[in-house]
Amino acid sequence: MKKHTLALAIASSVLASAAGAGQVAEMNGVKYSVGGYIKAEGVFNRPDADAANGVTNTFDATARQSRLNFKTEREVDGHKISTFIEGDFYGGYFNSATYNWRLRHAYMQIDKVTLGQTWNGAFFATAPMDAAQINFWGPGLGTISGNGGTVRSNLVMHYTSGPIRISLQDPVNTGAGFPDMVAAYTQRFEGGSGFTVAAVGRDVAQGDGSNNDRENSVFGGGASFAGKLGLGDVTLYGSAYTGKGLGVFSGFGVNGAYGGPKNSDAQDGELVQQTGYTAAVAYKFDTKTTATIRMAHIGVDDTADSELNAMNANVIYNYTKGLDLGIEFRKQDVDTLNNTSTLPNLRPKGKQLEVMAIYKF
Repeated sequence: MKKHTLALAIASSVLASAAGAGQVAEMNGVKYSVGGYIKAEGVFNRPDADAANGVTNTFDATARQSRLNFKTEREVDGHKISTFIEGDFYGGYFNSATYNWRLRHAYMQIDKVTLGQTWNGAFFATAPMDAAQINFWGPGLGTISGNGGTVRSNLVMHYTSGPIRISLQDPVNTGAGFPDMVAAYTQRFEGGSGFTVAAVGRDVAQGDGSNNDRENSVFGGGASFAGKLGLGDVTLYGSAYTGKGLGVFSGFGVNGAYGGPKNSDAQDGELVQQTGYTAAVAYKFDTKTTATIRMAHIGVDDTADSELNAMNANVIYNYTKGLDLGIEFRKQDVDTLNNTSTLPNLRPKGKQLEVMAIYKF
């Protein structure tokens, strides 16, 4: 089984990563590979009484997170060229009755340059150093990559040279005069330890309800640190970030707003500072079983002193090669992905319990 380089880079986030692709053919110097996974999941939702939209206890089960990918590799005149396309079955948005194909990744990689739709620079600055989570809608909370709506840019260019990654990506603010930018430095050590420091900059709309205000925008940005320390069977994880204009990446902003299509980074025409951190520990019981607990916090310096606290605890068991079974308990004290009738119970204020089986091929 041959892993794709981008998948390897985010292997520590386990279920959030693209699965490896296995080679199936080679023609005219081009290697063709396919991969993906099948995931079956069931989620018990137990929202708090004051959760958004008055949602109540439910049990939701689906296999639509399952995905397929296709990869090519070749060498031309001394240059390594690869392509990667991947999709899942959330093309009907979140309507449980629609399972259309959805494009997740479509990019080319030529030597040190990656160009196309794929993970943004904020994701690469944190996910490889984050603890494993089962929740498809939750990974990254507490970091600058907690917003799944912006974690894959429509178009991003990465330039990687050794430990340095420079990313220019389609701006979240549609009225921005330049791309969103991330510069990161990663250092890895033996035993699974490592860290990444990153700087983020973007053109942020100052209006409180729009991301396309061309006349009233200002440069915002911040800094992030994420790292992990391998101590034999125990791995410690930690991250912290701070800055202005980062709510659309973190997934949490002014007045507890979800950092999606609307600006969650400004109040009264001024950008608002926010700070987040995570801490986690994973314990490997044996070659097949690993348990993880992760805590996250985000604080926003708005008038309401908005803050989010979240916790995940899971056990993942490798039943056999490629097949993992898992269970995860999680809770958070603010609604994020539960703010409209089309997003019920994805990340509600309250508790969830998920059981899952995933087979990666």
